[in-house]
Amino acid sequence: MMIETTRFGTVQVEDETLLTFPEGVLGFEAEKDYCLLEHAPGSPFLWLQSTVNPSLAFVVVNPFDFAQEYELTISDADTVHLQLDSPEDVQVLTIVTISGGEITMNLVGPIVVNHRRRLARQVILSDSRYGTRHALIPVSPPASREYSEVA
Repeated sequence: MMIETTRFGTVQVEDETLLTFPEGVLGFEAEKDYCLLEHAPGSPFLWLQSTVNPSLAFVVVNPFDFAQEYELTISDADTVHLQLDSPEDVQVLTIVTISGGEITMNLVGPIVVNHRRRLARQVILSDSRYGTRHALIPVSPPASREYSEVA
C-alpha cells in the first residue's frame, strides 16, 4: 500500500505494519488507520503514521527499552477490545514528546497492540507511579568549547 506523508513523502507500507485503532488515539478519535514506520535502521524510535492524514504522526518507542521497571496490567475490557488470546500477541508502545528541553514518554497512556490481529488501543493506567512526561532522554545544549590560538 502506498501512503502520503508530510515527513517522508510517498512511502510503501507493508500490510504487517498497518494498525487499526477502533476508538482512535486520545485527541484524535476520528483517526483510526495507522502504520508503523521505522525511524532509521536499528533506531528504537518508530513513527505511528496515519495512513489517511499525511500530517498526523507520533514518535513512539517500546517503553521497556527506556524504563525497565515499567509494569502494566491489561484490563479484561482491553483484552476483549483487542481480541488478545495470548501474551505473545502484545506489543506496547508509548508516545514520545519533545518539550521544554526534554524528551519524554507517556507511561500513563500506553498504546497496546495486538500485533497478530493488527488492532491497537491507547489505554489509560490508574497506576500513580507513572506520569505522562517520564524522562526519556535529557536534551542538553552543546558543550562550549574554548580554542586557544597557536602561534
